[in-house]
Amino acid sequence: MTPRPTRRSFILGAAGAATAAALAACGSDDSGSTTSASGGGSTATTATTGSGFPVTVRDRYGETTIERMPERVVSYGYNDHDTVLALGVVPVGLIKWIPEWERGVGPWSLEALGDARPELFEGQEIPFERIAALQPDLILAVGHDLRPADHDRLAEISPIVSTPAGYPSYGLPPNEQALQVGTALGMRAQTERLIRGLDDLYAGVRREHPEFEGKTVMVVTPTADGRMSIFADTDTRGRLVRNLGFRQPAEIADLVGDQFYAYLSAERFDLLDVDALLVLAYDRASSSALARMATYQQLDVVRRGSAYVVDDMDTSMALAAGTVTSVPYALDRTVPGVAAAIAKA
Repeated sequence: MTPRPTRRSFILGAAGAATAAALAACGSDDSGSTTSASGGGSTATTATTGSGFPVTVRDRYGETTIERMPERVVSYGYNDHDTVLALGVVPVGLIKWIPEWERGVGPWSLEALGDARPELFEGQEIPFERIAALQPDLILAVGHDLRPADHDRLAEISPIVSTPAGYPSYGLPPNEQALQVGTALGMRAQTERLIRGLDDLYAGVRREHPEFEGKTVMVVTPTADGRMSIFADTDTRGRLVRNLGFRQPAEIADLVGDQFYAYLSAERFDLLDVDALLVLAYDRASSSALARMATYQQLDVVRRGSAYVVDDMDTSMALAAGTVTSVPYALDRTVPGVAAAIAKA
């Protein structure tokens, strides 16, 4: 049976040969020896602990009641841990979705992680036994597209909170994802402050760059076979475009359908001739490959210098994660380049 596509497998597959090789080296066996021991054996809370328990959280599977402040949290959403850590809670286990991140989190979350060594889960199959061995009192799988049977099995281990109903796979808005996580931890008010901070950051960028308003911009990723991956308006990268005042071509919605991405063949590269491109090449090898992609080099947007290429994994993944802590990291590193690209439009 063909494995079910995941956000992790797509992003890593689109990243080019170097990252694909890294994924192959890691393998998909969740019983491998690449995990670290759980530091201290329990979560640590440095922020104000949640209050008002019990709390009831509704997701696409129904309602889950958490009776008391969780002390052992497993973060099984691909990027749920960013919000968890920002709220001062260190999970006992989390998904290592990027092989290069030895500690399982991006650089924007390393300070919050501190010296802790959560159990790290790799591969597409859920390691139910290893999760159960951690004795969690809460499993978060908000940034994940769980199968119903997998959800039910995890629910036998501990209370679980997953994606709210009404959103496509991996199409949950970042603020809604953060609120789902924060509510489950009894820290909704603290989470709302994090979200307001991110909203203020976006507003500040728009004020500083009024020239962004209404321009057509696409975030794209080159593939090893000469195509480009493009992202839905519901994806974190599509939402970034809108939050900065840009817009994507209307045709993208038809191409991606109910998915969060689609592949664009060279025959349709005409759609890429927008005001500016933000190209996530992930590494220098992938960005160098762009120079050999004739159909890309012939685009007007490229020839006039309105394509800004990001060639480091961390910034690209910060944009892909789209969380309350990864977005500030990404904006700091991309807004100047995007502004320079727009200036040449």
